[in-house]
Amino acid sequence: MTASTTHAPRSPGEPMSASPRAGGFRRVAIRASARSASWLAAAAAVLAASGCATQDFVRNTVAPVESRVSSLATRTEGTEAAVRALDGRVKGTEDRLNALQANMQQSQADALARANAAGKLSEGRFLMQTVLTDDKIKFASGRAVLTAAAQGELNQLLAKLKADNAPVYLEIQGHTDTTGPTDLNQRLGLARADAVRQYLATQGMPLHRMATISYGEALPIADNRSAEGRSANRRVQLIVLR
Repeated sequence: MTASTTHAPRSPGEPMSASPRAGGFRRVAIRASARSASWLAAAAAVLAASGCATQDFVRNTVAPVESRVSSLATRTEGTEAAVRALDGRVKGTEDRLNALQANMQQSQADALARANAAGKLSEGRFLMQTVLTDDKIKFASGRAVLTAAAQGELNQLLAKLKADNAPVYLEIQGHTDTTGPTDLNQRLGLARADAVRQYLATQGMPLHRMATISYGEALPIADNRSAEGRSANRRVQLIVLR
């Protein structure tokens, strides 16, 4: 016969004693809570590490790119400034060439009119023009002495005229910069033109086939406010007519 165990009945108001199964549930819940807290702590650590990694990425990758872009922008601005400066110099050269052409045309017309009025021409036309600029002959300020370079330029002109073997008439025009009084520059321009005429005469050019005139500072081809401009304006122009 199987033995049975009989429990005494619980009186009203007596608290129910905790069963072993309920205690197990509480222990499981506590362990789960602890695991959740550990997971949250680990996740927070990962996020913090991720934030540091993001800052390192920006510092090591993005920042150098921004620096290179900034450097490129600076170089671009410098290049643009250099291009603008070059444009200014080109424009200045164009202005000088335009002024030279205008003054040459005026001086050619003046020379042709004077030679025709004097009856010096057989055909009454312009042949050529040679300009002895200060860049080549280096007229010192206030001086009218021809250099070896100037004489070389004049020898080339004479060789061409002899090769053409035709009667020509030369008007030699002296020009100055604006340094000094106007009347002094007028005389200085004439002295420079006379220096050219005398040299050509020593090389066989008849004196009666040459005339000199001074424009002084009246026909500049460059800005007299700069040393370069004044150097360009100190010149002698030779107008060859027939």
